[in-house]
Amino acid sequence: MAPIKPSVSFDHTATFIDNKLYILGGLNIKENYVGKEFFYLDVSVPFNTQNLLWKDLTNINMLPPHSSATSVANNDTIFLYGGFRPDKTMALVYTFNTRTSSWSIPKIAGVVAIAQVVLKGILAPNEKLYLFGGYSSRKAYANDMTILDTVNLNWEKGSLVNAPTPRSSLYYPTIRLFIWVSE
Repeated sequence: MAPIKPSVSFDHTATFIDNKLYILGGLNIKENYVGKEFFYLDVSVPFNTQNLLWKDLTNINMLPPHSSATSVANNDTIFLYGGFRPDKTMALVYTFNTRTSSWSIPKIAGVVAIAQVVLKGILAPNEKLYLFGGYSSRKAYANDMTILDTVNLNWEKGSLVNAPTPRSSLYYPTIRLFIWVSE
């Protein structure tokens, strides 16, 4: 694999599996989708922070350009959920097997989740992906708990007893750029 100089700046996913940090999706500094860029950094070997040796996986990326998705790692698999996407045909969930370097769209049973963006997913020890809040396709902050059983591939609705108010990690692009430029 050839090294790559990524153009992604923000709103990408970062997933850590087997000493590799996988980066997918996102926007560049001009807030354009970065296309199909997909790469990783192997942190099991010494590296120079001034010259990171990202490994390019773009040629095997089947996903449309997107941003603000969430991802988690379960064993050798990256689960990617949601995100802003100009291509409305993009699936809600994708998986990437790091051992076979292959993408798939899993068939998931149960309650169909609503596409949400700008939220964080948490993989619990029971191998369930918990998703709370976010910004929905109905252009509103969400106040629901969606659970994906990553082993049995089944959607569930979580309890909202004592749930916090609707929320997401959405913030204004001008503030985001100001923070990015000021670092």
